[in-house]
Amino acid sequence: MDDDDKGEKTPKGKQRMLLIEEANVAHFNRIAQTGGYDDNPLTEQVSQQIVDTLCEEYEDELDEDKTVMLDYACGTGQMSRKLAPYVNRIVGVDISQGMVDYYNQRVYNQGIPEEEMHAVCIPELKGDDSDLDGQKFDLIICAQAYHHFPDIQKMTNNLANLLKPGTGILFVADLMEHDPSIFKRRAPPHSSHSHSEDQSSSTSSITHNSDRDHYDLLHTEGSTHPHPHPLPPLPLPLHHHHHHHHHHHHEGHHDGLSAQPTVAHRGGFTSDQIETCFVSAGLQDVRFIENAASAQMGNGNKHVELFVASGRRPGEGIVQEGGLDAR
Repeated sequence: MDDDDKGEKTPKGKQRMLLIEEANVAHFNRIAQTGGYDDNPLTEQVSQQIVDTLCEEYEDELDEDKTVMLDYACGTGQMSRKLAPYVNRIVGVDISQGMVDYYNQRVYNQGIPEEEMHAVCIPELKGDDSDLDGQKFDLIICAQAYHHFPDIQKMTNNLANLLKPGTGILFVADLMEHDPSIFKRRAPPHSSHSHSEDQSSSTSSITHNSDRDHYDLLHTEGSTHPHPHPLPPLPLPLHHHHHHHHHHHHEGHHDGLSAQPTVAHRGGFTSDQIETCFVSAGLQDVRFIENAASAQMGNGNKHVELFVASGRRPGEGIVQEGGLDAR
């Protein structure tokens, strides 16, 4: 376990996890206001490489007539749109209502029926059959998001529970182990605003790192949005699961969240970390494909590689390591 993976073992670890989760919600809501990262050629390039790897290595798992896919941490829907020709139906899930609104607006603008592709805002998966009303999926993709999750084991367990027993496959694409200096350090907006002085010492020891970075392939040095496209007002009410997850932050609280680190794992992941995580979640047939995608960061002097990992949920009644009992 690296320094960024404190889990829920201590009060300080729990507080850190909560702060990162809240910071991510606030951050991605802000990003969605200017079109997310759809105009960023770097994210477009990496997303396409990931899709190319999936189509090449897992062609038999993609059926345009049958496959029901969950795009977890879907953002603006870049992965969903690229994989849409290969699957039958897509549900996107994100913790950011702003990203979900953007996703659904683009689906509406393209004339795609909601029953074929739509997104919902879910602040947190519970890991039981109440998630997504008990829906189970043939394929779950979570791309370029694991480095944001404070507890990747808990997340993997929850996603594994959403797979169809015996056939459902989880795909994760994220950063391979790398030099953490690729992350861009930046002062938060309105950095002159400070936190209240009555914060607990465990909280302040985290929050005072106000120049923590955000890494998302879209916020790297030399990577900009030349043509931001804010969304117009929604022309009709879209059907969301209305989880009121404090998106109405007061302005001062927004400023405070801006100071939080949104990246939980700045050093990426090793194959052992991910494979152990998948096996502990009860998945089988685990694969780890190195160098599935790559990108030049900054002015071309920082290179990162991404992996694609996969694991299948076992069939009915099979209990794997980690206690996943397929039902």
